[in-house]
Parts: sequence; C-alpha cells; structure tokens
Amino acid sequence: MKGDKFTFVPQVVNAGGISPRVVRITDPAYACNHLYFHNRSFTPDDKKIVFESEKDGGNNLFVMDRETNEVMQLTEGYQLDYFGYPSRDGKKVFFGADGCIKAVDLETCEEEIILRAQDYVETTVTKCSGAFPSWDGKKLVCFYEANPDFGLIVKNFETGEVKIIVHGIQPVRHCQFCPNDNDLILYAHEGTWEYIKARMWLIQSDGSNNRRVRDHDDGDYEAAGHEFWANTEKALYFTVRREGKVFFSKYLVDEDKEITLFELDNEHGTITQDDKYIICDSKRGAGEMYQVKLENNEVQVMLYQKFSWAPGTSRFHPHVTVSYTTGEAIYTTDCDGKPGVYVAEIPEF
Repeated sequence: MKGDKFTFVPQVVNAGGISPRVVRITDPAYACNHLYFHNRSFTPDDKKIVFESEKDGGNNLFVMDRETNEVMQLTEGYQLDYFGYPSRDGKKVFFGADGCIKAVDLETCEEEIILRAQDYVETTVTKCSGAFPSWDGKKLVCFYEANPDFGLIVKNFETGEVKIIVHGIQPVRHCQFCPNDNDLILYAHEGTWEYIKARMWLIQSDGSNNRRVRDHDDGDYEAAGHEFWANTEKALYFTVRREGKVFFSKYLVDEDKEITLFELDNEHGTITQDDKYIICDSKRGAGEMYQVKLENNEVQVMLYQKFSWAPGTSRFHPHVTVSYTTGEAIYTTDCDGKPGVYVAEIPEF
C-alpha cells in the first residue's frame, strides 16, 4: 500500500564485462522497471532511486534510500508507464496518470495535479505523460494523446502558464529539455513519421522555431528515435540505420551540423554526466551492454544484460541511463526471471 516501507538489500550478480560491480536492487519476486532511458531514475544527489514495481498488483512508483536500503511505496492503484521523472530539487516525482501530470512527494507520498490535459484539449484525452522538467526546474514539458490530436504541453512553474506548443495528427513523444538551454526542447514523431520525412524535431518552449533536426532526405532511417542530449554542450546524439548498418551520429545545434561518429549495432543509448562515455544496449549478439569512450570511439562490453526481447515487454527493455555524480548505470532486464532493476559501476578506461 501507499506509504508502506520495507528493506531490500541489493544482491550482487555476475554480469560479465568490465564493470567491477553489478547489483540487483529490486525484489526478484515482483516485476520491476526503472524509469525511461532519457529520464533519470536517480534523484539529483544520487541518494535515492525511483523505480516501478508490480508488488501491490498494479504498476506503481517506489523509492529506495541508497544508504539504508529502505524502500517506500509512493503511489497506489495505478498502471503506470515508465515516463516518471524526479524533480530537479529531488523532493518529488512527476508522472502521468488519469489524463494528468501529477507529482508525488518522496517523503510524505502526497500527490498533486500539475496539469490536466483535458483543460487545454478539445478532443477526449486518453493519455498525458512524458513529464520532463527543465534543468533549472522552472518549466515542464509533457505529451498528450487525444486521437486525432496529439501534442506537447509546457507548464511554466513561475507564471503558472500552461500552453500547447505543438500538435498534429501523429503521436509526438520523447520530449526532452536541453541541459544547456532551458528554452530548447527536443521531441520525436512516433507515428508514421516517414510521412513527414523526419522523426527528430527541435522547438522553443514557447512554441516558436519548430524545425527538423535532420533537414535532408537521403534514405537514412533515424533508428527508433533513441536520441538524447549531451550534458556539457548544446548537442544531441542519435542512431541512424544506413545500408543495413547502425551508426551513432552527433548533431551540433548552434552549427546545424551532423557528424557521423562510429558504427555500433544497438537499441537504446545514453551518455555519462561528463559526456565521456556512451552506454548502450544491444538486441543482437550475446546481450551486450556496450561502453564507448568518445575520445577515441573505443568500445568495451561493460556487462551482459541478456534481455529476452520477448513481444510485449517494452516496459522492461534495458533502457540504460546513468547517475549524476556516482559513476553508475541503471537498467532493467529479465535475464534472471522476472524483470528487475540493476545498478552497475561504470569503469574508466
């Protein structure tokens, strides 16, 4: 139940690869997952980890204190997706439910409605999710679905203003504020985006200057939209499928320049806080979790996540993401039975 507390001591596992330590932080008796790959499951001080579990029969938010291993159930009665996001002050978690963006307090479990999409959308809202706070904590972007209307909403916490900044007839998701520009948002068309010849888009938080990231049609397939921002510069990384191969590319926003970096078959990627390493999983091979040193594109196997990739399991995909200061990666896998959440040390090389 909401507010219940229990202790789970992380279990050290042998995941192979070069990571010196990998632990399972969730109870093997229940299916669990961390938050989505472009979100952070860690609070900004890295002292707590937010994850989801089916422990109470639904799919709800839980938080683990990393010093005491105490776990508390934050929500009750939901079937949540994986788009939760801890606030920038580390005091609450934003999540989507009941056509709203809500927030739950990490200490008291009290919930509040941040915005109700139906207040701003004419057609019936079936989903509101993907909450992503700006890095200064002053704004929040989310997506809504109200077929045939799909769009992005921004809330300004300082002024209270709520505004639809873009909408259309295809789903738009993966909305992310730029770490180095609190007015710049990256988002992705997730419908039949081939129709408009572009998946990745940039837009200002007030809805102005909506533009494609890749303003050319050369037959490349912007693979699965697994794009993510750099942390130390105004740039983003993404994968491209070209002639049966998968490449990582980098896009420099201010220069409007794309650079092909290296070839690596992968599914989901992320970048360490210092932009030194890209970490990504693979659907093929032996279930690798790769670690790539961007200085020279050296590739190592950090560990073997060995996810099953069974149909209908997208919530439990590895979706690796990282901590802020402790040099750790967090991912989900079902390699040991029911899906669980794992934390791995990121080695230096």
